Amino acid sequence: MIRAILVTHGTLGQSLYDAAISVLGPQAGASVLSNSGLSLEQIQSKVRALLTDESTLIMVDLCGGSPFMACCALNNLPGDTAIVSGVNLPMLLSYFTKRDKMSLSDLSQTVERDAVRGIQTRQPA
Repeated sequence: MIRAILVTHGTLGQSLYDAAISVLGPQAGASVLSNSGLSLEQIQSKVRALLTDESTLIMVDLCGGSPFMACCALNNLPGDTAIVSGVNLPMLLSYFTKRDKMSLSDLSQTVERDAVRGIQTRQPA
């Protein structure tokens, strides 16, 4: 199973996780980390503590934000790791439903596509 770490601003990650489990039921293998009150070094330390030798998908909320910058600066990580920005509920649901069916590389590309597919504009008739 590919593990996940959600690293976000404030309570966004926990709210997304809670919404995902309300749709799919309880899910193992995912951790949530808020950047609230943490420096870049502290975020890195907490992410590093959550990593194992298992493949891990790190999902962050904002490309260029402190969670993204902290995670991208990590090096010499155990296991295979990928980082995807722009986490939303469609991305998280995609991760939970597909994590046992594909490689980390394929999963990271798939959840990115599914996140974008979940964004649509509709004009009133």
